[in-house]
Amino acid sequence: MYDAVIVGAGPGGATAAAVMARRGLRPLLLDRDAFPRDKICGDALSGKTVDVMKRLGMIDALLATSQIDSWGVTFSGPYGDEAAIPFTKALDKPVAPGFVCDRVTFDKLVFDQAVAAGAEVWTGAVVTGLLREGERVVGVRVKRDGREEEVRAPLTVGADGAYSVVVRELGAAGVGGMDQLHEAHYCAGLRWYWEGVTGFHERNHIEIHFVDEAIPGYFWIFPMADGKANVGLGMLSSIVKKKDIKLKPLLERLVEHPRFRERFAGGRPLEKIRGWGLPLGSKPRPLAGAGWMLVGDAGSLIDPFTGEGIGNAMVSAEKAADWALRARETGDYSAAFLDGYRRDVMAYLGDELRLSHAMQRLGRWKWLLNKVIEKAARSPEVADAISQMFDDEEEREKLISPLFYLRLLTA
Repeated sequence: MYDAVIVGAGPGGATAAAVMARRGLRPLLLDRDAFPRDKICGDALSGKTVDVMKRLGMIDALLATSQIDSWGVTFSGPYGDEAAIPFTKALDKPVAPGFVCDRVTFDKLVFDQAVAAGAEVWTGAVVTGLLREGERVVGVRVKRDGREEEVRAPLTVGADGAYSVVVRELGAAGVGGMDQLHEAHYCAGLRWYWEGVTGFHERNHIEIHFVDEAIPGYFWIFPMADGKANVGLGMLSSIVKKKDIKLKPLLERLVEHPRFRERFAGGRPLEKIRGWGLPLGSKPRPLAGAGWMLVGDAGSLIDPFTGEGIGNAMVSAEKAADWALRARETGDYSAAFLDGYRRDVMAYLGDELRLSHAMQRLGRWKWLLNKVIEKAARSPEVADAISQMFDDEEEREKLISPLFYLRLLTA
């Protein structure tokens, strides 16, 4: 008997498995793919992700791979104003506050943590359904090597991403709030790898560009190791549908935009444009019930403003491991008990997700976006205030205060 079956071995699932195994639990980690494997993503690793990596003891392993450190973000507004904002004032830290690392490499690093910790891992394992006893989930049905089998455990953790089988099965069983696509809380994202893109900041800033044609979405250019770049576009699905926007042609036009054309002139794409979906934390799914928990994208925990999901997946996975241990110690896998996991996650992420949702809505006001970026480009005080907001949630809350914008506009 396993203590937990974890469906999905991406950063969320692998983190949960690693932490559980280190604490003496016996997790079974399942994934349909073998590792290494690609995952469509922006590839940026936030400070939150770096913090979890430190707790997992995997920073040295990351530094030994193909990655680059990133020390800030450069924003540009609809009218061309540009502001370079550092993530921290302490530019002499031994470990950078952020990184950019392709998901083929990064996911394998986290997966290796689970293996090294002693978690049992099945790859090439396709979960086809949940096992239930009344209202309680008691395991999964798995197809591998051409045959289907049942795997039982008192706890099932859904870490299988935006199109989660666990979520689908729970919804089919009558658990509310499990809709797979809620267009107002779902983002369409495109990724396009390039090489030879020029003009990056000397400290490898990631770039977010609010271009007139793409608002209320944004265009990004992230520097990568070996002269590569992750180029992409994200936009709410409800806007895409309402305005009948064709995202791939739009991304191609943005690369040719007068503001960016010279930077791409000597480069070339390394792949076709690829897309994926992001269930946003502006409407998280139910995170726990009798015998089950959801982590990361499966729980709709992606940041509504930045689209970043890796850090939230890994943090929620750590908390899922905590509650798996508590459940085994008490023998209580009831919905009431495991709701403590949901409360823990939302106590940590809830305010941030609400704030990011508010910032996402503010992003629809082109004149306001441009004014903030214009002021940040010209005023060291404004740039410094925004820099503090990356590390201080109380400071970030100013971004949704009307008083902040009044002071900004009159500064």
